Parts: sequence; structure tokens; C-alpha cells
Amino acid sequence: MQTNIAEINSVESQFINSIYKELQDSLIQGWEDFNTSENLKIFSGFFEFIFKAGFDESQYRKVIPNPAYDNSARLIGKHFLETARKFELHFDEIFPGSFSESQEAQKEGFEVRIFKLQAFYRNKPLCLFLLKFPHYHEKFGFPLSPELEILELY
Repeated sequence: MQTNIAEINSVESQFINSIYKELQDSLIQGWEDFNTSENLKIFSGFFEFIFKAGFDESQYRKVIPNPAYDNSARLIGKHFLETARKFELHFDEIFPGSFSESQEAQKEGFEVRIFKLQAFYRNKPLCLFLLKFPHYHEKFGFPLSPELEILELY
């Protein structure tokens, strides 16, 4: 029995789309859980402490992630990583991605930190994701849930 290339591509596409939807849903769930947890207050207080200490104005701001946001992002990503494990996915970086290679964009009233995560399925490259984390600079918080985007399929 011969397998048609179009059939293979269709099956792979369906697989990636189902993974993508569940991963995005897990990010939303993690964001909702974080925003209703005690951790929000804890990290908000920590953010205030390091903000007053001058972290945002220091030379470290461009090379070291804000520890309050970095740890919060990891908590938000817990469901995402559980979902990835369910699908036998792993990534080339620790969640949410490399801070030094990330970019930041301005949106109306907040900033968006953009990370790249290369996904592997059963040790083979699957795709490259963009992971967008909306956040504030002058106060602590994530105004919108993180957003996942497929940048490239392999």
C-alpha cells in the first residue's frame, strides 16, 4: 500500500493544529489560574520591591528578565508544559524561551515580550512557535493571556 504525500501532510497538519489548540488553551488556563491565585499578590509585591530598588533603570534590565515576571511566566506555563508532555513534545529552551533572544513590542497600554520556542516531537523538529506574553512595565500584571503562534513548520 502506497501512502500519498498529500495524505501525510494532511495528517501532520491535523496533528499540529490539534496540538496547537490544546497548547493555546493551556496557556489561557494557566493565565486564568495565576490571575486568581495568591501568587498574583506575592509576585505583585515582589515586583514593587525590585521596581523601587531600581531594577528597571539598571544596566541589567536588558539582559536579565525581571524575576517577578520570569517566575510568574513559569507558573502560567505549568499547564502548557503538562500539555506538551502529553503530546510527547519538548522544546529547545526552558519555558518561556530565551530572554536574551526575545524581543519586546509596544502595544496600546502594555508591552509584549516575544519568545521563540522550537518544538520537537519524538526527538524530531516539529515547528517553531512564537510565544507572546503581554505585560506592563510600570506596574505588575498580564493584561491578556499569552498567545501562541506557529511561525514555521518543519
